[in-house]
Amino acid sequence: MIEIIENYENYINSLPELIGKSYYKAEFFMQKLGLKHATYYRKLKSKNFTHQEVKLITTLLFPEEILMQELEKSEEDIKAGRTIDLSDFKEKLRAKYNI
Repeated sequence: MIEIIENYENYINSLPELIGKSYYKAEFFMQKLGLKHATYYRKLKSKNFTHQEVKLITTLLFPEEILMQELEKSEEDIKAGRTIDLSDFKEKLRAKYNI
């Protein structure tokens, strides 16, 4: 359990560097997190993001990993038989988007 906490702490400490090396500008993270300029930089400097903010930042920094997780989950759903027919799927889309 202590190892998990230490790994999380190390990850939090590396966030400023990871964000700095990313292709995104600071404005992008501010917009996605809904933070003002001063708040964003204060949290970045003090490494004081909430758990939800860390999760969102991680999603933005590592979209390939998120996609791979979703694909693995989809494969598990298919193997377990948790699928729907194409016609049912189309009906749900029509109902949701009024198409």
